Amino acid sequence: MFRKGRDKARFIIFIFFNVVLIFCVSIYMATSTQSSLLKTLGAYGGVRVVGDQTLVGKFMAIHALDDTAVLSGTVGNIENFVGATITLGDVIVGSWTVLHISGEAVVYYEA
Repeated sequence: MFRKGRDKARFIIFIFFNVVLIFCVSIYMATSTQSSLLKTLGAYGGVRVVGDQTLVGKFMAIHALDDTAVLSGTVGNIENFVGATITLGDVIVGSWTVLHISGEAVVYYEA
């Protein structure tokens, strides 16, 4: 089927880019809650937190890069959230105006 190694490489690259293109179009066209979250998560940017920090603003998600503790002074829409530990890799979605956390995390801005 292939005359040279170069033809085979071109074919593999062609297939790879088509698969990527189909995936991107399907995510863009999808209307599910999960795909909507993926499209908006990070669209407004975020801030990386290292150590003990208090952030003031409008935030919509916390992605823990290491175990991250939620400390007193946190104001948001999740009841009894203070004292919780967000474990490495977890993402918590909510709405906060003040976040006091200790650890390492990316906090995403809300629109």
